[in-house]
Amino acid sequence: MSINVRRLSTLAVLLFVAGAFLYAFAGTMRGGYASSAAACQPSSKPQQKKMIDMISDDSYMVDYGDSTIFILVGNFAAHHNGAVILADSAVRYGNQSFECFGNVLINQNTTYIYGDRAEYNRDLNRATVYSDLVKIVDGDATMYTYNCTFDTYDNVGEFFGGCYAVNKDNLLEADRGYYYSDTHDLIAVDNVEMRNDRYEMTGDSVIYNVETDFAQYFDHTHMWNDKGEYMYADAGTYDKQIDLYKVTRNGYILSSEREMWGDSLDYYRSAGHIVARHDIQVDDTLQKVLGFADYGEYWEEPGNAFITRRPSLINYDPKQVDSVFMCADTVWLYTLSARPQPEDPLPAADSAGAVRARREVRCRSGRRRCGRRGADIRLVGRDDRCPGFAATRPGIVRPDRRCLAGAGRGGGCGRG
Repeated sequence: MSINVRRLSTLAVLLFVAGAFLYAFAGTMRGGYASSAAACQPSSKPQQKKMIDMISDDSYMVDYGDSTIFILVGNFAAHHNGAVILADSAVRYGNQSFECFGNVLINQNTTYIYGDRAEYNRDLNRATVYSDLVKIVDGDATMYTYNCTFDTYDNVGEFFGGCYAVNKDNLLEADRGYYYSDTHDLIAVDNVEMRNDRYEMTGDSVIYNVETDFAQYFDHTHMWNDKGEYMYADAGTYDKQIDLYKVTRNGYILSSEREMWGDSLDYYRSAGHIVARHDIQVDDTLQKVLGFADYGEYWEEPGNAFITRRPSLINYDPKQVDSVFMCADTVWLYTLSARPQPEDPLPAADSAGAVRARREVRCRSGRRRCGRRGADIRLVGRDDRCPGFAATRPGIVRPDRRCLAGAGRGGGCGRG
């Protein structure tokens, strides 16, 4: 009996040790899998909830249902996430939210938002501003909208219901969009219009930097400039500082003298220089020439062009019966201006030898001599003191008959 008890005790101890070992091994494996899964997940650091600092000239408490609210009156100010909110008065509903009234101003860095009333939610870090017309100012840029919210943690404002923005001489209108205070980027979406004294643009969406005047546009963008030119693109940019239109998808340019298509177009407007890439098609209606290539450049002044990478040209002058086709590795096109005609051309030579003398004419007045054998008679007038010449037209002289007769006898032509 004692032997069986000892055996059972030993067996129980062995089973306990084995179970503990297996449990420890399983726990280790579970921990290993958990740590591996955690390593594969992106790190998401939770936002640190900061308290809202408030101050006012006077405050008091009011029972509101099951809770108590705080009324803050006179020069109200609140601070949260680096943003300052000012108003005439405010109502604090708890630690999470408050509402302010009268002359509302929200300031974050260089961004200022003006309204009549605002609601602030601490959990969402969001201020919702209400007014007949909400005003947003950042440097030289001023925006007006009907509805505006501002995230004090990300420093991003959202507007909807229409927006009108003015930045120096640039005007922008859109249905809705976002404003990033840190980068000064205004993202306008739906029915976007931009214009200034140089161009006008419409499109589906635009990213416009109010600090650098750099605009990035997207689908269905139409542009007109003050030169009477039209441009279309589905993607591209405009840099006002260097006056550069850059089209990166489905580019098209139309002017009074030519049309141009290309997948990528760089138009230096002030310099009148165009660089086109891939699937280029040009129709020069002035020169009656069609051009095709995968790379080309064009200069408005003096009108030269350069095309390469499978270039070809077709001349289709309707006044001619046939067209001319040409292809090469590289083609240069030069525009040469016609030589201007003289305003007062010289008349043809007459039989009296006004332009070319057939005789040697000697007219002596002291030691002075006029004319040479076989040479053009120099255009002289009476100021040359040559008595043998009489001026028939201004700038043209004709020998006197007496002088020619005397020269034929070997004589001369003198005064008197």
